[in-house]
Amino acid sequence: MVFVWLRKRGSLALLVSLLLLQLACLSEAVLLKRGERLYWEIEAADIPWKVFARSVEGRNINLLEMGNGEKTTLIMGGFHGSEPLSTKLALRFAEFLYFEYQEQLDCKVVIIPCVNPDGLVHGFRVNAHGVDINRNFPSGDWSPAYRRSSNYPGKEPASEPETRAVMQLIEIYQPDRIISIHTPLKMVSFDGPGRELAIKMALLNGYPVAESVGYPTPGSLGSYTGVEKQIPTITLELPRTSFDKIWQENKEALLLTIIYRD
Repeated sequence: MVFVWLRKRGSLALLVSLLLLQLACLSEAVLLKRGERLYWEIEAADIPWKVFARSVEGRNINLLEMGNGEKTTLIMGGFHGSEPLSTKLALRFAEFLYFEYQEQLDCKVVIIPCVNPDGLVHGFRVNAHGVDINRNFPSGDWSPAYRRSSNYPGKEPASEPETRAVMQLIEIYQPDRIISIHTPLKMVSFDGPGRELAIKMALLNGYPVAESVGYPTPGSLGSYTGVEKQIPTITLELPRTSFDKIWQENKEALLLTIIYRD
């Protein structure tokens, strides 16, 4: 009845706008509920997390450290709160290593399932200050300019506690390779000397390899660690699909990153 009434008055465009607005609100609500639940899944996991740092709003930034050996791999998810699949994959891989692969480790692995817990809980890409953590690193290409609020790089580089926590982590552990998990571009991108590792990961998950995600990312982790510090840095971009499929595609690819020998 509402549809007929609106159409008679030439208001089909208004109806479409209202439906799109409703869908947008529904999508945001789903993200918020999913993110909050996922944050508490991390907190409740039977894993010996170390609270390495805290977010703007005081939420835990948890870390799992496992194994010993000459090589150290750092794996991080949840830079962007609106990408919960990245956090879920990092959490699932941490559980796999801890419960199923611990005895076989001959290297060190450090996993942070969620760098930006405030964004995850609120369903936002940015942190609680409205800053895109992956544009806030003090790389030479950092810039205060931005086109979208979702890419706001902050007032200055390393202004955010989440950014500084990652920087401190890198100084403490001196990782030999870094894996940063994102969505939804379905690719294995690399910065610095990470081409060979990216190619080998792609052979396992079937994703294309790229030197860039396709647009400028000044102040990114890749610029800071890959280009400037020359640490092989992989940006694993997951597709929009079921988590079961993502896990099947990337379990072996992530395992490769910790046993990989240059």
